[in-house]
Amino acid sequence: MKTFPKEKILKNENLLFAKWKTNTVSTKQSILMQENAFVFILKGKKLIIQDNNTIEVDQHQLLLLKKGIHEMTEYIPKNGEFEALVIYFKNTLIKYPKDSLLGKHPQMPFVILNRDKMIDDYILHYLSYINENENNPALMELKINELVILLTERSVQAKVFFNSLSDNYNNLKLLMEKTFKENHTVEQLARLSNRSVSKFKRDFMLLFKNTPAKWILQKKLDCARFQLVNSDKYISDIAFNCGFESVSHFNKAFKKNYNITPAAFRKFNMD
Repeated sequence: MKTFPKEKILKNENLLFAKWKTNTVSTKQSILMQENAFVFILKGKKLIIQDNNTIEVDQHQLLLLKKGIHEMTEYIPKNGEFEALVIYFKNTLIKYPKDSLLGKHPQMPFVILNRDKMIDDYILHYLSYINENENNPALMELKINELVILLTERSVQAKVFFNSLSDNYNNLKLLMEKTFKENHTVEQLARLSNRSVSKFKRDFMLLFKNTPAKWILQKKLDCARFQLVNSDKYISDIAFNCGFESVSHFNKAFKKNYNITPAAFRKFNMD
């Protein structure tokens, strides 16, 4: 989650309202979203990268992001700036009834919807809370749920998105395949999977027959083995590409697991 100036934040147990502004161009980043979010673009554009495709979100649209890992960056016009209102919210905040029929639709990590005057009026309400430092949890939560009702009445995509937030557990295999390089704690992974830490560990062992730490290390080593044989990347680049925090950590882990150094392993397989 981004770090926001304190004067631009309002938060309570279920919500965090934040106004984000920058004139610095950033590169593509993998962002860990520990909560879901509404993103209202005020200036510039948001760029979402999915399956090597770049999707633009502009000032006439609303972005709904599900908690998890997202690749994104900002587009800033020449001599301009990027500005957005971001509202993070927990699954439990949304009072949207579960519909089993909607569960048949493909689940998406994000949804982009067109804005109109009614939605923009809600944005003005939300901005006024920040500008006037009006931290009224009951009112803020009410206005968010009003917006959810408005969106779900107009859009099937919105219905599917909010319906999926009430799912008990996220797919653990998909989550781990997507995040094993990211060096998250067990607590963070449990939260992303909608599980308690104890439930996460139990389900993990049932699925992978291993502990999270050992499974993640082996996945990183498998990644490194493949790149050592099938690429000409520097060993230091391979170490960081596969999620190791340092080259020395990579060398020690590789030698301990395979009884050979990465450099010797590459040389042996190239001869």
